[in-house]
Amino acid sequence: MIGAHNALITKIKTIRANALKSSDYDELLKKRSLSDVSSFLKKHPGYQDILSKVSENTINRSRLEGLIRRQKFNDLMRIIKFLKMKDQSFYLLSLLHQEHEVLLSMIRSFISSEVYDVVKDLPVYFNQYSKIDFEAIALTKNLAEFVEALKGTKYQEMLKSFRNIKNEDIKYYEFEALFENDYYDYAFTHIQKHYKGNRKKELEDVFKSKIEIENITKIYRLKKYYKVSNLEIKSTLIPTNRIGEEKLDQILKVEDPNQILNRIIEMGDKTFVGEHDQIYLEYFTDHMQYKIANKLMYYGTHPSMVFLGYMILSDLEVSNLIHLIEGIRYSVPESEIRTMMVF
Repeated sequence: MIGAHNALITKIKTIRANALKSSDYDELLKKRSLSDVSSFLKKHPGYQDILSKVSENTINRSRLEGLIRRQKFNDLMRIIKFLKMKDQSFYLLSLLHQEHEVLLSMIRSFISSEVYDVVKDLPVYFNQYSKIDFEAIALTKNLAEFVEALKGTKYQEMLKSFRNIKNEDIKYYEFEALFENDYYDYAFTHIQKHYKGNRKKELEDVFKSKIEIENITKIYRLKKYYKVSNLEIKSTLIPTNRIGEEKLDQILKVEDPNQILNRIIEMGDKTFVGEHDQIYLEYFTDHMQYKIANKLMYYGTHPSMVFLGYMILSDLEVSNLIHLIEGIRYSVPESEIRTMMVF
């Protein structure tokens, strides 16, 4: 078993070795066009395969973002196909996350009225691990059709109460919260199933830390960008036993979302005191996740810990590139794009 564990850790770190490095991001931040970003990534070992047949002069934003996500799908699948251990179902958490990403992308397409080609952005072998009929959902144009196309999956039951909502009335954050709950329910169930003692506690602590960080980010975003009521925000949060309800209520009472971080620090939580003066709280919390993930990736002694670190770092790389692409699209200054990225 030790040999299998070491082999899996080696596999994960080998794939991670092709990730973008600080020097790569420094170069990317100098790019001021989508074609320049695409051209750079096309020559990078982490993306050259997926972009080899793509013309950097004709690729659009949504296509490039889709291919970046697909590359990360491919990398995850290389790890999943390597698994032979009894705790394999824990690692399949990554595939659940990918399912959620696809479903959320479809919901975003309903809101924006943009066509999203699900099938084109998926690895060909993803169907082997999912019950979703991706070709069917790709043809849907609203939630009613979407829910019907999810027949035979757990998602039809999860989403059936939303089926009559019109595209213009969709509240995206409600679906984010729904899938987050599904993700964490799966994680804790399979940690309970496969691990015990210190290993179980370590994994649970990582997920609880992620929940706390995401709860704080969610409060900030929903107050700042959506003007959602405190009661509605609270209904989207995932409770943990480390930040109690009283503390969450205090944070929710902060009227100015830009003062949330200061309020948390005033309450005595030094976890949120960082080395960087971040402009936006959600990017500050990304830095916290980056630190957690790096520790797991490079100091974890069990493959479950290393894999979890890899998953977080992979997601952050995708976020970095999307922030860069969006920043270029809207002519955001290089210095401001840099504050949105974590590396």
